Amino acid sequence: MKPNSSPGYEDGGPKRVLLRDEAYLTIKEFLLTEESEEVLSERTLASRFKLGLAPVRSAVERLRAEGLLTAMMNSGLRLPEITAREILDFYEMRMVIEVHVVASLTGKLSDDQLKQLYAILDEQDICAETRNTNRYHQLDLDFHTTLAELHGNSEMVRTLQQMRDKMYRLSRRLHRIHPERLSLNAQQHRAIVDAIREGEIDKSRKSMQAHLAWGRAFTLDPNGRMGGDWQRLTVAAG
Repeated sequence: MKPNSSPGYEDGGPKRVLLRDEAYLTIKEFLLTEESEEVLSERTLASRFKLGLAPVRSAVERLRAEGLLTAMMNSGLRLPEITAREILDFYEMRMVIEVHVVASLTGKLSDDQLKQLYAILDEQDICAETRNTNRYHQLDLDFHTTLAELHGNSEMVRTLQQMRDKMYRLSRRLHRIHPERLSLNAQQHRAIVDAIREGEIDKSRKSMQAHLAWGRAFTLDPNGRMGGDWQRLTVAAG
């Protein structure tokens, strides 16, 4: 071991693991919150966040494997663009999973489970009113993940967990230009939970279909040329 080096640092011990994790979490948060088109490099990331090159290199490899960084030929790293095809595929997968989830939960949740969902909705309403978009996006993920967890299918939960980063990016894209849509998004969430509580399977299914169809439409068309009446999309989705 080198003089003055920390035990375990050179051989992948605890300190190195902590530095790798710190670099990973710091860079990931930057990528997800900034949505920057800036061309990056390991050196610029290390300099910006006062991190060593070794943990940054490890973090970059991990983020590339997760699809949050892509290497550009001879010109560094950047956050990859989400294509229209990827958006369509993403929402198709969610439609398959989440419509089934809410239909299965309808009329079957306990009072405590419903309180858990309504607590998320109440905080979403506050965030929508104050336009606290960063917190709202996290609650958006929590809402959909909680529904899957209440359903209890571990594979569905795992699939949605794997989609969380893309869900977060698309949620930010959806509301960044038009934060006033946060309240409409929150209303849709409440309609879903109300239908679950009331035991209306067809209503809960169509409410989730409408919610996802609305998200898909405005993610592909942020300026809303397709219209903002999400109840119209309910009919189309049904």
